[in-house]
Amino acid sequence: MKAQTITIIGLDRMGASIGLALKQSTLDLTVIGHDRDDKLSKAAVEIKAVDQVKRNLGRAAAAADILVVAVPVSELETTLQVVGEMVQDHTLVVDLSGLKGPGLAWAQQYMKQGHYVGGSLVLAASALLDGRPDTNLADPALFKNGVFCLMPSVDLEPAAVDTAVNLGRLLGAVPYFVDSAEFDNLVQGTETLPGLMAAALFGTVQKSTGWRDMLRFADLPFALTTLPLTAAADVARLALNDKEATLHWLNTLMEEMKQVRQWVYEGEEELLTARLEALEQERYKWLLDRAKNDWIEDKGPDMDPISLTGQFFGGFLGGGRKKKE
Repeated sequence: MKAQTITIIGLDRMGASIGLALKQSTLDLTVIGHDRDDKLSKAAVEIKAVDQVKRNLGRAAAAADILVVAVPVSELETTLQVVGEMVQDHTLVVDLSGLKGPGLAWAQQYMKQGHYVGGSLVLAASALLDGRPDTNLADPALFKNGVFCLMPSVDLEPAAVDTAVNLGRLLGAVPYFVDSAEFDNLVQGTETLPGLMAAALFGTVQKSTGWRDMLRFADLPFALTTLPLTAAADVARLALNDKEATLHWLNTLMEEMKQVRQWVYEGEEELLTARLEALEQERYKWLLDRAKNDWIEDKGPDMDPISLTGQFFGGFLGGGRKKKE
């Protein structure tokens, strides 16, 4: 099979993990990387997540048969402006940023050619408690037995959809189709709310007169709870993308906290303990479900490496002509 080129825009832990998984596959692929941060690009090369790095975003996009965009929402519009002018006619653009509605709108506005699909890679259950974005922590199994949410537009060619599905399978993820508006609404509770909670917690503790002394004692619970602040700009974008949904989640959270506050004020140890233990069990069940990953009704047929090699591009990319750089 003739080598095909996949370009990854964004080389933090997610992008580098995608590169590692691709490089460890049986397919004859060339993986190109690009990142605004030269340190991340250098790290991706050092761990062999990419074959080469192109510092110019346009050149990196023009080289791709499949273009994976793994940048924050705050960088997505400017990225698609450049990408939309440079991708080849046959190129599949897979957008893994945090919001799908804006991404689809920007793709329709800026992409003059190519085929755009929104997607979201959900981490493997084993990686849920380590959200560090460092490139040198990349793992080819980061998405193994996870979920690949796909949100293709209604007019996307079936062959392009098949290629996106097979890309996810190559990473070990199960495809799951969802409406982009529904996806954006769901992430308000699972992404936006934790981000705003992290900001409120850190801001509250930081206002304490003993903050400097507390720094030396702050441990794992505080670090994990405030971890979403590493994507502060995206949290703000997520919160304001759908203000009504965000306010709903904030109001619900405050009602929950009011109840907890009342139990603490009244010294209701039995009630508070019962509530926390019940939630502990629910969280444990959720983690088990994530590990099993058997809640998807239609996982699609299993594909062995030989058939995958032949079907990965589905005949979709074979006729493309490369742009001259």
